[in-house]
Amino acid sequence: MARATGLAAAVLCLSACGDGPDVYALSFSLHSNRVRAAREPVPPPEYSFESADGVTFHVDSAFITLFDVRLELPPGVRCAEYQDALSPRMTCEDATERQPGRLTVAGPLELDLRQGLTVAGGGLPIPPGVYPRIDARLRPGTPTEPSFRSRSSFTWQGQPHVLELDFQSDAALRFEPRGSLDFASAEHGSGLLGWLLVDAWLGETPVGACLASGDLPLTGNLLRLETGQGACAGAAEQVRGNIEASGVMGLSPRS
Repeated sequence: MARATGLAAAVLCLSACGDGPDVYALSFSLHSNRVRAAREPVPPPEYSFESADGVTFHVDSAFITLFDVRLELPPGVRCAEYQDALSPRMTCEDATERQPGRLTVAGPLELDLRQGLTVAGGGLPIPPGVYPRIDARLRPGTPTEPSFRSRSSFTWQGQPHVLELDFQSDAALRFEPRGSLDFASAEHGSGLLGWLLVDAWLGETPVGACLASGDLPLTGNLLRLETGQGACAGAAEQVRGNIEASGVMGLSPRS
């Protein structure tokens, strides 16, 4: 995976595209229920999560590579109306009698989740309207360029340490709303958001207890969950599943 820009999560916000039709801009980001969204977050919000026994981790970086990103076109939207506004990385298929229309980014789509940007740069505009969900898959990756990579800082026994979370996976990701969304407001300037929600990533793992018992050994100041034994055996697989299941979609206030 490229070492630059772009989870959670996906952010779709309304903007104008020159003299053409209004569009949403599709991007992906992290999210936490602990963070109150700012209208212009500079610097970006701080994201953190806790282990089962209260060790706090601050996300310093998070990168992910997706492919086959798919969105069902809103009813009544025709590709020809937006063809000039859409990203050249995106294909658009009109609805047929058998299936709804669809937008697809075949990928790979490399993302810096901490910054909410694509690594390659450039936006991903899509037509406005009601989207039920965003579907995607993780690109399988390699040991040197994993599907997901993050670094989170934490303090243990008064000393700074870093948790490395890297994994390879081809799992399907789904970003769906939790509760009803007011899409009418989104069409008047709100943002439509999809995130990787960090809050529960490590919620079942007693990191502090395992560090104290030696069930999670440290290598210098680095911690990797693959080394877990005892109460933390299987922690890496558990966290990977939590990350893969953490997709959420929602709306932001009008900016």
